[in-house]
Amino acid sequence: MRNVFYIVLLTCLTACTLAPQKVQVLPSLSFTQLSGLVTPIELLITDNRKNTALLGYRNAKKEGEIAFKLPLVQSLGESIQKAMLAQGVKMQKGSEPFTKLTLKIDKLHYSTPDESWVSRVKLEAEISMLVSRGGSSFKKRFSANRSQDVAIAPSEKFNEKYMNGLLSEIINKAMNDRDVINFLK
Repeated sequence: MRNVFYIVLLTCLTACTLAPQKVQVLPSLSFTQLSGLVTPIELLITDNRKNTALLGYRNAKKEGEIAFKLPLVQSLGESIQKAMLAQGVKMQKGSEPFTKLTLKIDKLHYSTPDESWVSRVKLEAEISMLVSRGGSSFKKRFSANRSQDVAIAPSEKFNEKYMNGLLSEIINKAMNDRDVINFLK
């Protein structure tokens, strides 16, 4: 009987594929260092990743796509703008902004190392900030990584929370960075 159980379990594990997921980008952002900034900012976000629609796959066999509910650029832009407006930052759009802040998403990738069993998930992110005003500019790169041991392939809710935690960390780190703040002010 015990052998039958293991055979059924093994068959299920090898035959079952992981369902696709759609995650919503809602990072928790707070840019308190921008409070009192008087120069208007034009915000531009670009996604330099090869496949901008995907966060990654739920296993190393590339089964179970993890996609974004809305485009990453749109969701991040809305979240960042909301956090800036909460600090009283004036936003400007046009051909001659006073300060242009460009956030480039160079890497945002979800992965799991083992093809046969999901026991660990990893999320990596790299962004670069380019701030320009007049004839001068400032550029700085930021990165963050997370990995988590898991008993089973994570749910959509877990992956959404996991991704938003990393995005919150890296964007808050970038927008509250002393060098970035000094250039903006």
